[in-house]
Amino acid sequence: MEKNKHANKKGQSKKAIVVGIRDRDTGKVSDSPVPEAKSIRLNHFIDPHVESDETVVYTDSNAVYKDRKNHESINHKAGECVRGQVHTSGIESFWALLERGYTGIFPHLSHKHLHRYINEFAGRLNIRDSDTIDMMKMLARHMVGKRLTYAYLIV
Repeated sequence: MEKNKHANKKGQSKKAIVVGIRDRDTGKVSDSPVPEAKSIRLNHFIDPHVESDETVVYTDSNAVYKDRKNHESINHKAGECVRGQVHTSGIESFWALLERGYTGIFPHLSHKHLHRYINEFAGRLNIRDSDTIDMMKMLARHMVGKRLTYAYLIV
């Protein structure tokens, strides 16, 4: 709790910042850890996932998104969850899935390997509609010509 911290520690957090986006048409999730929640960082993440300038981006009411074109937001602090087509339920369900994995499967997520954990959960979500044989074929297809060395794993 912030009120219990020393003055020089207030506002500091050891929590990692992860940005994510979910395509409403395909249901696919993309995510990445970012060093800071600054407008320029988040927009550099979002822009490659947006097809055109006419694509509407739905977010929460964080101020870092305020300068985006074709942007609508939900004000969760005011108790707003949905307003017509404007909602963040898709990505929120992914965050819930990631949090359940954190509490149930991985009791500690290191900052060093955070990108691997979130990629695993995004991958699980992105292939959830495939059957087991298709998943195995996809896995084998991506392994062809690649070596996984111990040195790479401990980097």
